[in-house]
Amino acid sequence: MDSFVRLKITLDSDSTLDIQELNKLLPDRVWSKGDIRPNTKIIEKSAGCIFFSGLEKEASLDQHLEALLLRTKPVATKIKKLSERNTVEVWCAIYTDSAPPLFFDSNIVDGIANLGANFDIDLYLLPERVE
Repeated sequence: MDSFVRLKITLDSDSTLDIQELNKLLPDRVWSKGDIRPNTKIIEKSAGCIFFSGLEKEASLDQHLEALLLRTKPVATKIKKLSERNTVEVWCAIYTDSAPPLFFDSNIVDGIANLGANFDIDLYLLPERVE
C-alpha cells in the first residue's frame, strides 16, 4: 500500500493575502494565480500553497497524518485563521490492492478540525500483484 498526504491552502479570489504571507508558513510549494503547475500545462486559477507529510509513500496513512499535523503545528493558528475566508484541505491518496483500514484516532480528527480543514480521502484499488 502506498499513501500520500498533503495540506493545501487555496486563496479565494477576494483574498487580500499575498504570496509572501503564505511563504511565512514555510510550505513545500507556493504558487501565484497564473503560474503554470509543475510538470503540466495547467494554469493556476488562484494562489496557494502545499505542505506534504515528508514521509515515504510506504508509511501508513496514520503516520502520514501525524507527521503532517506535527509539521503544521507551529502555524496551526494561522492556518485556522486562513480557513475562515479561504479553502484549507487535508488530502489523502491511498493506492492498494485490498481494502485498507480507515480508522482515525481522535487526535488526528481533532488536529484536522483545529486547522479548519476539509478532509478528503481518495482510494485507488489496484489489481492484485502477481509474483
